[in-house]
Amino acid sequence: MFVPFDRQVRVHLGVVALGDPPRLASSLGALVAHESRHDFVVSCLVNRASIRDAPLRVELPDGVRVERPHANVGWSGGLHLLRALSDGELFAWVQDDMLPEPGWLDALVDAADALPSVGVFGALRVDDGGAVVLHSGGRAEPPDRVERWNDTDSTDTHTPTEVTVLDWVTSAGCLTRTQVFDEVGGPDPRLWPLNHVDKDYSTHVRCHGYDVALVPSARVRHAGARSAPNPFRVFLDEWRDGWFDERWAGAVTALVGRTSGVVDHPCAEWRTEEIGLIEGLAGREASAMLVPFARSQASTFAGLVELRNHLQRTIAHLERELGEAHPAPSFAARLMRRLRRLR
Repeated sequence: MFVPFDRQVRVHLGVVALGDPPRLASSLGALVAHESRHDFVVSCLVNRASIRDAPLRVELPDGVRVERPHANVGWSGGLHLLRALSDGELFAWVQDDMLPEPGWLDALVDAADALPSVGVFGALRVDDGGAVVLHSGGRAEPPDRVERWNDTDSTDTHTPTEVTVLDWVTSAGCLTRTQVFDEVGGPDPRLWPLNHVDKDYSTHVRCHGYDVALVPSARVRHAGARSAPNPFRVFLDEWRDGWFDERWAGAVTALVGRTSGVVDHPCAEWRTEEIGLIEGLAGREASAMLVPFARSQASTFAGLVELRNHLQRTIAHLERELGEAHPAPSFAARLMRRLRRLR
């Protein structure tokens, strides 16, 4: 059951949020009310999502530890800051648009107690009706193309009935051993503000000889893709996919045919980085600016798409009116071809 925050409690649930949308209060409320045989505490990190700090607009449950950094440290960075708050043995990762289904935490903790060789336990994502949705976990194939790893997820059509070892699991609602988190250095905070954090952490854990497993009885409702607009996600894919492949392709290739094993890999070398005061301040302000900028661009993009659709409907109507009266390509037809190229 939920207990007021105490760093000694064995199970620690860490929530990372972008700003304070209403869904954050819903998520925290559901966590506090979640029934479990195990005592657990909840912490919440609210990433900065505006030009200046402001009081929270939503009321958070009593007993939840709240952290508010002056920067947007992203999903990975938020997990690092929350991990430092607790000495608990088990650390569950929660996104602010995630709601636990009954039995979620017990299933994860029971699996952790039964399988000491596993370092990360993933949850199964479901929709509001309880149907399994992508993406919960899969294989690291091909080793040098992370953009294809999601294609290996078949949990929606062939849902496992027992705890199943995979190459990667989703980070939404997962559980990891704090000792494993510390050993591998946690998820790479340079994967900012998100994107492939689950695959990075799962791969790193496998390279240290720990398995990664999906726990199908641990289910979470996770809307997904609510924190970052779609155009921004497309940009992130282009920005990070090649970098991720260069870092992990060799290690993943060395693990082919094995669930895990100690292999050469880039091991949290970011921990040796030194950031100067000016660099840090500039980065802090840039982190606060980027998401509002991305949302503004997404709004502009959506307006352009709607304008394009309106023009296409108008042109289609004009073409029907013109009929076959003009055998030569009409201005409307030529314009329609150009608009189709913009798709």
